Amino acid sequence: MAGLFDTFTVAKRGMNVHQGALNTTSHNIANANTTGYSRQRAVIETTRPFGGTSKFDSAGPGQIGTGAHITTIQRIRDSFIDYQVRNETSKLGNYQLTSEFLSQVEDIFGEPSETGIQNQFSEFYAAFQELAKTPEKSSARTVALQKAAALASSLNDAYSQLEKKVSDAQELLQQNVTDINSILNQINELNQQISRVCAVGQTPNDLLDRRDNLLDQLSSKFGIEIKNKDRQTIDLKIENFPATGTDMNNLVNSDPNTEYSRFSYVKGVQYAVKDDNTEDKTSLVVEYYPLGDSNAEPQKITIQGTEDELNTLKLNLEQNRILIANQEGIVEKLDKTNSDAMTSDDLNKLIFKMYERDEKVNSVDPKVIKGEVAGNQLVQNLMKGYMDDLDKMAASLAYSVNAIQTGSIENGKELVDSNGKPYECIFVAGDKSSTDEGINAKNITVNINILNDVTKLNCGATNESGERNGERAQAIANLLTTKIDISDITSVKSLDRKEFFEKSKISLDQNGIGIVGSKDGKTVHNYYKDMVSQIGTKAQEAERRVANQSEVILKNLELQRMSVSGVSLDEEMVNMITFQHAYQANAKMISTIDQLLDVVINGLMR
Repeated sequence: MAGLFDTFTVAKRGMNVHQGALNTTSHNIANANTTGYSRQRAVIETTRPFGGTSKFDSAGPGQIGTGAHITTIQRIRDSFIDYQVRNETSKLGNYQLTSEFLSQVEDIFGEPSETGIQNQFSEFYAAFQELAKTPEKSSARTVALQKAAALASSLNDAYSQLEKKVSDAQELLQQNVTDINSILNQINELNQQISRVCAVGQTPNDLLDRRDNLLDQLSSKFGIEIKNKDRQTIDLKIENFPATGTDMNNLVNSDPNTEYSRFSYVKGVQYAVKDDNTEDKTSLVVEYYPLGDSNAEPQKITIQGTEDELNTLKLNLEQNRILIANQEGIVEKLDKTNSDAMTSDDLNKLIFKMYERDEKVNSVDPKVIKGEVAGNQLVQNLMKGYMDDLDKMAASLAYSVNAIQTGSIENGKELVDSNGKPYECIFVAGDKSSTDEGINAKNITVNINILNDVTKLNCGATNESGERNGERAQAIANLLTTKIDISDITSVKSLDRKEFFEKSKISLDQNGIGIVGSKDGKTVHNYYKDMVSQIGTKAQEAERRVANQSEVILKNLELQRMSVSGVSLDEEMVNMITFQHAYQANAKMISTIDQLLDVVINGLMR
């Protein structure tokens, strides 16, 4: 049978247990408002009882309890809810960034507006309509040219602002690279600390909370795949990343001796220069900042390949900007046993692309579109698409107007004025240019020679038709309703007027004055209206998705997570009182045993 000292030990253990439980409760209360904190609970179990199984055992009948002890401090967490939160956080990161940039793109065009491009198109056509009525008036010519110049300037500004937004997106990618690498390094360090704590039989609850917080942050950047390993460590990879047969998709590993990958940022991409200072289209020089650190010495890789291969690689690098590198940020060949130079295919597999666009159906895989990185790369693609649309519209306008002005779709075959000099283009490719070859939204401008001398504006059918003839001015005004099919044009930057007319299926009429439109296609004005409408629709859809994702889906998941892991002060107060009373009861037990021992020791001596 257990003695008084055994009972004393039981009470002492009881005090220790409930002091530990009070400590845990106090820790919960202290962290009630700590972001990412998971409620903890002291798991209390009975200690091994006293007494054997033999009837000759001196313990007497049955077993005598020896008290209780805390076996572990349990962290209350639901891993499935964590998975759902991170999955939806990745989607939200994409939606938020897309919404932010599309909203800014919407502001660039600012439609509908009295000063917007849409209204300037209308004013341009209206000015030439008025000019057709009174072509002999220099004031009417001046107004028409001023409207043309204003329209060209607005196209320049819109293009430049879109170009700046693309640059802003790329700068944000560089910041993402440094942030991601920093988060990965912290997770890696915590992984090792957690392993060491678990190795000695303890529970690193607060370290696990810190790691989960970082995983939540990382999931907003891109989709992540987590595998639980021994000692509560994890392996971390990029979700849905194409398999390469290597460990390049190894960002955090439970084994501290395993190599891991990090990210570097592409500073610039350009073709190598030959001895004669011309571009070598078969050699591409890629300059990058290791780990995205712009203060570090930039590294260079030279890639050999065909012109088509390198052009595709160049476009990918200029948009995606992130390379998968080793832990020092140095880009290496996937096959390290092969000493040959890195090829375009090698480097293409190292580009951190968070989506793949299927050009045939003009769509992306929505399962892969996750996180800010994917949203950034996708929105760049959208903005470059709008820049291409502006280029096509500028070229459509310029080539059509110039063909009417010069009476020809070919440079060098223009009509001549009464002095025997060829009529000059109204729209030219740049301030110092007199030709429209390669004209686009960035360089379109009104010919300074015509602006300075409005008599050079060709309004009539022929030199003999008289100054009151405004047929060509009317033909320009008629472009308001002339359809142009630009569906087969991928880029206008290398086109001339003749090539554009052939590709867009338009031509000059038999008199060489008006434009015969295509059967399909749209007017330039309507191309612009449709583009602006598409931007507005996409911006609204992105905004709707952000609201749905943050205010409904993620909010509900966070509430579920808080219901499991969050600290309820009411519950903790109840626990505190419960543990306090139990502690006091055990203390009273010790006081009682003290009195009994006094009876045994001192009372028997009397």
